[in-house]
Amino acid sequence: MNGHPRAGVVSARGALAVATVVAAAVLALSGGRPAAVGLVGALLLGWGVGALDPSRTRRLAAGSVAVVVGTGALAAGVGLVVARGRAGHAVVLAGVAAVAVAALAGLDGETFDRLTRTVSESGFVALVGLGLAVGWFLLVGTGFAPAAVLLAFEGATATPVAAAVWLQVVGVAAGLAADRAARALDSLVPGRSGPESDLAAAFRLTLADVPRWYVATLVVVLLLGSTALVRDAVASALAARPLVGRVVDAVLLTGVAHATLGVVLALSLCVAAAPALHRAVVFWTGYSPGDTVGYAAGGLVAVAVTYLASVAAGLALDRSVGTGTVPGPVVVAVSALVATLCALVAVLAFVRGLGLATATLVRRAEGFAVGAALLVVGTALLADALPTLVVVAGAAGALAVWDLGVHAVGFERDLRGVRPPTRTELVHATATGGVLAVAVAVALVVGYFAVPVRVPDERATVALALVMVSLVSFAVALRE
Repeated sequence: MNGHPRAGVVSARGALAVATVVAAAVLALSGGRPAAVGLVGALLLGWGVGALDPSRTRRLAAGSVAVVVGTGALAAGVGLVVARGRAGHAVVLAGVAAVAVAALAGLDGETFDRLTRTVSESGFVALVGLGLAVGWFLLVGTGFAPAAVLLAFEGATATPVAAAVWLQVVGVAAGLAADRAARALDSLVPGRSGPESDLAAAFRLTLADVPRWYVATLVVVLLLGSTALVRDAVASALAARPLVGRVVDAVLLTGVAHATLGVVLALSLCVAAAPALHRAVVFWTGYSPGDTVGYAAGGLVAVAVTYLASVAAGLALDRSVGTGTVPGPVVVAVSALVATLCALVAVLAFVRGLGLATATLVRRAEGFAVGAALLVVGTALLADALPTLVVVAGAAGALAVWDLGVHAVGFERDLRGVRPPTRTELVHATATGGVLAVAVAVALVVGYFAVPVRVPDERATVALALVMVSLVSFAVALRE
């Protein structure tokens, strides 16, 4: 792990465990079970940020994937609870996320830099995937490219003269593209094994190999072939020779030869474009391709999963018989990638804001104090839907998170990475838990027997107010 309090790792993990238990109880008992995916996402996000270690490429890639997946799960959980009108659930999830990042990664400048690069690289990959999805929709989804190919094919095989001319044009273009593809392979794989065959060498063409008179002749023949006089003359000649007419129909008018050369042309152009793609990838990866790909691993996984989901949506749409209940594949791809980009930016802003808040307000406990405060606020917002015991225990658990976080950061500051005995941290955690358990019991007794308010619905709120007073007093006692 990078950056988290190494000297107080037991206290830090204890704070995270308490925050997770409190959040799980609050979510389960207040109707926020759909937000469980957000709770898992918050933990995965914290682990992923802590795993961003450039010295270990596999761990870096795993951390990038965890950041993206955790971000998506956290965003999904927040979206589910916000749609149900329970903002308290979202606040609780934010509190767990803050504690997870503080406990598993820390909030130093190195953590911010690595998370920023992860969001940048993975976001760039997602943006490229989004552009490809939009381009595919514009060219193929709208039917433009298939219609253009079909129209060109029909025009090229409309008459025998046009078919003969266009067959030669496609053949020359395929030869030129094959030469470019061969040169591209030479640049990518210098000294590749195996001699070039005579057929391949004869098929390759350069612009210097194509005479200008030949090009001019093709243009003239194509223009003359479109006139009615030439079309009628050729049709009469073929009608007079049925065998020749059948050969012309089979070779030229069916378009088999054109399609074959067209496939060769398309493949050669793809190979010829490989060096340009290679240069773009090299420019993107820079001097440390392993680190760049590791940081971008989350974006690569997100794009791959999105494309698979879009393909599945397309198959389901074909089987839905026009019911309109299944979104189109392009809608799935674009929506998922845009949501991924927005979620990554939001998480980066959240972690940056968390670091700013801890740097200016609560330097002693870093993100633990902010996470504890969010847990208290979220519990307070959900107090009307929670049993009194859960409200009080949630407030006490938030204080435990704050206290353990203070000691985790204090150990790291004072001991400089030298871990104290585990027994020391366990004794402190046990003592804190015991004191808080007594405080919870006292608060419940006071809330049920000493307060002159007997409205059941208000007991949770009253008990919470009493606990807040107790918590402040306890915090002051700790500082003293």
